[in-house]
Amino acid sequence: ISAGRQIVSCCADGLIKVWDTQTSECTTTLDGHSDKCWALMTTEDKIISGAADSLLSFWKDVTVEEEEREIEEERHQSEQQQELRNLLFEGKFAAALALSLTLNMPYKCLTVAEKILQLEDGTSQLRSLVENLHLDQIDILLEYVATWNTNSKHTITAQTVLFAILSSNKHSEMASSPKF
Repeated sequence: ISAGRQIVSCCADGLIKVWDTQTSECTTTLDGHSDKCWALMTTEDKIISGAADSLLSFWKDVTVEEEEREIEEERHQSEQQQELRNLLFEGKFAAALALSLTLNMPYKCLTVAEKILQLEDGTSQLRSLVENLHLDQIDILLEYVATWNTNSKHTITAQTVLFAILSSNKHSEMASSPKF
């Protein structure tokens, strides 16, 4: 399997293990049998196993597909991070705040909040942005605020965001939500 870089083994516990020949480490454990595994065959991209549980299991090597998916996810994440930087540069703080919450980036969200608060009417703009957030976004933002509040450099921003959340018109929705 994988151009001779892997060895496959099976054993009495029903597990099939794929070993890397260069590192001598188990890279994958396949668990599909409930009894002793007695037969094992490999093809170019498949492993076929047979066991005392009367099952033949066909395993497909999806390493290439997983690597491609990871590369695609990294590319997508990179594009979204660039979009976030562009939104901050252009002063589109509402979109930047929503995207930083979506990307699960607490520090970028803090940066967005700090940039908003630097504006002349920053506190009122922040309150307006918070009022347009969905409850799940407010939940994430509250988690970020709790984290920011533990660092003395960020407590003022954290407290201002918390005040914006609590003074928004979302408090009735938050009170009726099981999350809050």
